[in-house]
Amino acid sequence: MLTPLRRALGEWSPRSGPRSESRDQALGAIVALWTEIVGEDVARHAIPLERTGSALLVLVSSSAWSNQLSLLAGHVIGALREAGVSGIESLRFRVGKSRQRTRTSRADGETSGNGIGGVVEQGMGEGPAVRSAPETAEEALARLRERITLARDAKRARGWNQCEECGALSNPDPDRNRCAPCASRRAALRSAHVQRLMFDAPWLGFAGTAELVAELTRREYEANRGVLLGRWWETLQRAATAGKLGSDGYERQIASSYLLLRTGWEPERITPAIARNELGDKLYELIYGHHNDSARI
Repeated sequence: MLTPLRRALGEWSPRSGPRSESRDQALGAIVALWTEIVGEDVARHAIPLERTGSALLVLVSSSAWSNQLSLLAGHVIGALREAGVSGIESLRFRVGKSRQRTRTSRADGETSGNGIGGVVEQGMGEGPAVRSAPETAEEALARLRERITLARDAKRARGWNQCEECGALSNPDPDRNRCAPCASRRAALRSAHVQRLMFDAPWLGFAGTAELVAELTRREYEANRGVLLGRWWETLQRAATAGKLGSDGYERQIASSYLLLRTGWEPERITPAIARNELGDKLYELIYGHHNDSARI
């Protein structure tokens, strides 16, 4: 029989598929942007090593670099966010040596992998300026602060907007007040909320759900409904292929949600005949085979 959704699924949250690149960029995306963000001075002594959830582990050449970079972590995270890398909320540091050798430009046009020689930097609207390699970590980090400040000032001058949630600067758009990562995260949370309502009370339909979700459109409602129906159907088909249900009864709960969401009816209107018609004989027998077809589900 159908299990009352509010009792059986109080702890439910939508199960998603593999995380997309937009929400969880690979380390390679960070590495590709690293030198551009922190500059060659810092990149010679600090290398992104590993991403674990919202933390980025950075390999540094000494404890001095670890201490100094920790003070600039917020600026580096903000710069990564502005470059499109979402989800990084903290930096962790490990002192050690890396086999990676960073190629840096010399003043005479040659390159070197040992970090010795001048560094060619491009100014804001100016020609290349040759600066000698920094002698200390403090000097290199001072250049990083200057680099980040100049980049942010240049973006503000071009009309970039500050995200109201994280403070990062985003592409100029008078209709947007959030950066792309924050907008994506907010959209994902909104979709989860809509789908939760659909799961708890799918018979509400668009009108009833719209009363509980501000500015919900018919298109948004149908998109979330389609995602949820597709997800539940895949789960049910896996059970049908395996020929058995899980010990936790999850598939029965999913079948209840699927039937109610697909029809938009109240639970008492879902008869065995309707359930068999929607699920098919094989799946119906697997989930409800022990019930009498003359009774309600």
